[in-house]
Amino acid sequence: MFDRLHNNTEDPEHPMSLKVDGGMSFLMGKDEEGKPFVSYKSAKQRFYSAKDIIATGKPHYEKLLIPALYSTMKMKSMPAGTAIQADHLYDEKPGSDNFTSNTIPYSTPSTSASFGFAPHSQYDVRGKDLIKTSNEPDHSHFKSDQVFAPKLTFSGKKFEAMNDEVANDIQTKMGTARAILDDQGLKNFASTLPDDKKFHAALQGYSNHVARTSGVRSTDDLVKHVGTHVARRKVSSGLKQKELDSHMQKIEDNREHFDSLFSVHNTLTDVKHHMTRHLRDHHDSFDIRPHREDEHEGIVATSNSTGTTAKFVPEGPDGFAAKNAARSLELRKKK
Repeated sequence: MFDRLHNNTEDPEHPMSLKVDGGMSFLMGKDEEGKPFVSYKSAKQRFYSAKDIIATGKPHYEKLLIPALYSTMKMKSMPAGTAIQADHLYDEKPGSDNFTSNTIPYSTPSTSASFGFAPHSQYDVRGKDLIKTSNEPDHSHFKSDQVFAPKLTFSGKKFEAMNDEVANDIQTKMGTARAILDDQGLKNFASTLPDDKKFHAALQGYSNHVARTSGVRSTDDLVKHVGTHVARRKVSSGLKQKELDSHMQKIEDNREHFDSLFSVHNTLTDVKHHMTRHLRDHHDSFDIRPHREDEHEGIVATSNSTGTTAKFVPEGPDGFAAKNAARSLELRKKK
């Protein structure tokens, strides 16, 4: 990722794209017979008509999927047996200044389109199955004056080089992280963490908590979080104590490894923030732009050979998770 943002080195094996803060995820496409359909999220149920969508009795389905279906019907260049997964942006033309799909406000595009979506993956439709073919959808399939579908890919984008101080800091910190992670004992320990499902759930909960609060991880902070996590479990007091003792013993017995893992995580968080700040300086290079001083949710990088996807999202008080949590709290207060 550093080479892509600093040197404009494109690696076809590891495509990158914007992570846009859209609304509900949905699919739109044509089956093997060329019949347009839409689906909510996982495509378990396909809808071929507005009547089918209304029959679900779900207003949020109607609000999104009916405009999506009508838009798909107008996509004459979309081949049969093709589907696109996207995140909803808007379903009626936004105001002249900005629109918000979830948390981040985006500047209103110049298009007159009344339906907007952020397409992020493409599939082959084979009977009831969907086979993912790309993380870079072919935009020629859904060209239409009726839709706003920004290209999210970094392909072909040019970035100015980072200043020397930032570039050197990134390289130094990545080198530090690699050196720590090269320790075989640490590798062995990290590979065992998913084996204890209850502890692993507490650890994941801690990571999510830090992402939307301080952005900094530490072993002492983990100890505090685990105590809170176990206290909230809906089990007997005896089981809570047994679970807490087990978790605390694991942390104490492996404190050095946890210190190392969190040191790496904090170091790479700094690197990630350097990169997302550099992206912020190039917002005008993309079809969709955050409004004024806001910034994109982050960056998505994919390995084509393994299918693994990594999401690089700012953490801490100014990160997306914190903003999203604050937005959710605000909406709950209005109810």
